[in-house]
Amino acid sequence: MTEENNLLKKNLERIKEDLDDLQRYVDDLTMFLPLAFCTVNPLNLILGVNQSFQTLTGYDEMESIGNSIDFLFLEKSKVQELKEEMPVQKDSIQKEFVLLKKNNEKVPVSVSTLARRDNNDNFLGYFLVITDISETKEFQKKLEERVSEKTKELEIKNVEVTESRLALLNILEDVEDAWKKAEEEKNKTMAIITNFTDGLMVFDRDNVVRLINPKIEKFFYISSEEVINKSLNELKDSKNMLPLIESLSESSLFQNGNGSTDQFRAELVNKDNLTLDISEVSIINEDEKIGSLVVVHDITREKMIEAMKSEFVSIAAHQLRTPLSAIKWTMRILLDGDLGELNEDQKGLVEKTYSSNERMISLINDLLNVTRIEEGRYLYQLELSHIEDIAVPLIESYKTEIKRRGIKFNINIPKKKTPKIATDVGKITLVIQNFIENAMKYTNQGGVMELNISYNKEKDEIEVSVKDSGVGIPKDQHGRVFTKFFRAKNIIKMETEGSGLGLFICKNIVEAHKGRVWFESEEGVGSTFYFSLPVRSQEEFDDFLKKL
Repeated sequence: MTEENNLLKKNLERIKEDLDDLQRYVDDLTMFLPLAFCTVNPLNLILGVNQSFQTLTGYDEMESIGNSIDFLFLEKSKVQELKEEMPVQKDSIQKEFVLLKKNNEKVPVSVSTLARRDNNDNFLGYFLVITDISETKEFQKKLEERVSEKTKELEIKNVEVTESRLALLNILEDVEDAWKKAEEEKNKTMAIITNFTDGLMVFDRDNVVRLINPKIEKFFYISSEEVINKSLNELKDSKNMLPLIESLSESSLFQNGNGSTDQFRAELVNKDNLTLDISEVSIINEDEKIGSLVVVHDITREKMIEAMKSEFVSIAAHQLRTPLSAIKWTMRILLDGDLGELNEDQKGLVEKTYSSNERMISLINDLLNVTRIEEGRYLYQLELSHIEDIAVPLIESYKTEIKRRGIKFNINIPKKKTPKIATDVGKITLVIQNFIENAMKYTNQGGVMELNISYNKEKDEIEVSVKDSGVGIPKDQHGRVFTKFFRAKNIIKMETEGSGLGLFICKNIVEAHKGRVWFESEEGVGSTFYFSLPVRSQEEFDDFLKKL
C-alpha cells in the first residue's frame, strides 16, 4: 500500500508540474496579445469582457455583461445572421460590422467568432473577438486563481494521502479536471492566435522564432517549418523573409539585447504589392524582457486612401492658386495706384485683403509641398555649401522685424567657417526661416531669441538651433510636433495664423538630406529647435548624389 501511495504521490507531483508548465505556457501566450474580445453564452448574452474591449467600446464591464451582442453593432440584421450561424458553425467566422461605441461613435471593425462546445459537441456559447487580446489577462488571472485554488486543495489532500487511498484518488480526479480545463484554455488561446487578422511572430530572448500564425505564412509565402526555431540571422537566408528581417535588424529591440523595451515601426511591400506595417514591442514578464512580439498589419487600403487624399489636395490647391494669384496682382495694382489714388480707408481695406490673400497663397504652397513630399516628388537641387552662407543673409532680413517686436536676438556663429555640407539652399533656407518665424511669433515683447551654428567634430556634422523664451509646448503634445496640421493647444488662441504644416515640411527636408531634426521645450519657459546635417567632402558628395 505504501509503494502504491508513493507512486500515486509521484504521479500527483508530476501532474502538478504539468499544470505549472501549462499555466506558464498559457501565461506566455496570453499576456501580450493585443485583442479585445468577449465571451458570449448560447443565448447571445455577454458573459465577460476584457479591458481592451472596454477601451474600444467605451462600455465598462457592468454595462456589457448580461446584454445581448446586438447593442454593440449597427447592422442588426447581420448580427441576427451571426447568432443563427453560431450554434451550427464549427469553424471560426469572420465578418465586418460597424461598432457603436458608448459615445455613439461608429467604428468599422472586423469580428471573429469561435464556438464553444463540450465533449459531446453541445453548443456552450462562443468567443467574439474585435481587436486586442487583453481579455487573456482576465483569463490569466482567473486561471491563476483556479490553479492556486486547486493547488491548495492538492496540498490538503496530499496531507491526507496516508490516511486514505480514496482521498488520494479524489485529488487525482480534481487534478485531471484542472488539467483538462487548462488544456482547453490553451486551445482557445491558440485558436485566437490562429484566427487573428494580423500576422504575429514571437521571438524569445535570444531572437529565435518560437511562434508564427497563418497570416505570416500568407504574407511572406513561407511555412512555419521554415521559420520556427530559427534565429534572426538564419532567416536572412530566406528570400521571401529578407525584407522583414532587414527591417527588424534595424530595430533597437534586437540590437540592444535583452534590456531594451523600445518600440519599433516600419513599412515594407511584399511580393503581392501589399503595404505592410511592421510593429514590434518587447514582451515583459516581472520587469524582465523574455522576448519580442512582431505584428504585421496590411495597410494597403489605408495607403490607397491616403494617396487619393493627397491627389485631391494637390488638384484643389492647383485650382485655388490661379485665382489667388490673380487677386494678388489685382490688389497690388490697386495699392500701387495704377488705377488711381486710394484714400486711407480704401488703402487699409485693400492692404488687409492683400495680406489675407498672401496667407492663403502660403497655405496653398504648404499643401502642395506636403503633397509632393508624400508622393516623393519634392525634388532637391543639391550643392556643397557653407551653412553660414545660407543662414547669415536670412538672419539679416529678420533683424528689423525682431527688433520691432521688442525681442532681444543673440547670434552665435563660429568666426571660422564651418565645413561644407550637401544642401538644397532653397529648402534649407525654408527650414531656418520656419524656425526663426516660429520663435518670433511665440515670443512676447521683452523675450529673447538665440540662433546658434556649431560644428560637432565627434559626429562630423553641422548643427543649427533656434532658441526662444516663448510660450513653450505642452509635454503631452511633444509627440505630435512634427506631424501634419499640428498646432499646440496653448498658442491657438494667441496666434491664429499658420497652417500647422511648417515643421512637418522641415522634418522631411532635413531627413531627405540625411540629417536629424529634434527639439526641447517646456511650457511657459520656451523651446529650442535643432537640425543637423552631415559634413561631406567632394568625394562623399558625389557618392551621395549617386545614391539619390
